Amino acid sequence: MRPIDVDDLFSDPFAPDLFDAAAAGDGPTQEGLWVSVGDGWFDVSMDGAVDTDGDGRDDTATVHAADRLAVFADLDADGVADVYHSVAADGTFQTWTYSAERGWALLDRGDLE
Repeated sequence: MRPIDVDDLFSDPFAPDLFDAAAAGDGPTQEGLWVSVGDGWFDVSMDGAVDTDGDGRDDTATVHAADRLAVFADLDADGVADVYHSVAADGTFQTWTYSAERGWALLDRGDLE
């Protein structure tokens, strides 16, 4: 496993084409699973979203980009993704956590091998 570089901890975690199929919006609504990206928001619940805890709201969504698979999860039922897992075609993974105060922060990364 590679050590986490301090400069990576708060860098941009998203591939450029990750939100091509997502719906852009002004912010979270009562429907969908929303991801904060820079100054904007994307609803990633359109394809591959599921309600894993049975509360009637999608809380987990899978998104495909050209070089990676991403899974977003809402852990506190507010409609905003709190965790982002990314698995790249080269066999590397990253896990990020989100808070409104600091944005996305790298939690872990490494190789799947």
